[in-house]
Amino acid sequence: MKKGNLKRIIQELEDLLTELKSEVYSDKEAYVHPWYEKTGDAPRRIQSDDDDDGYAD
Repeated sequence: MKKGNLKRIIQELEDLLTELKSEVYSDKEAYVHPWYEKTGDAPRRIQSDDDDDGYAD
């Protein structure tokens, strides 16, 4: 394939992806559970002190 064609295809794919994201993220109820909205609390990442990275903690 020619480089110009590939660049055009990539640009069109990026435009499509941007449009898809805007459609998905515009509907907040589709990805935010009502419980989080009421409490304002989200699951927390468990922090572990047991890291073995070789550095003193």
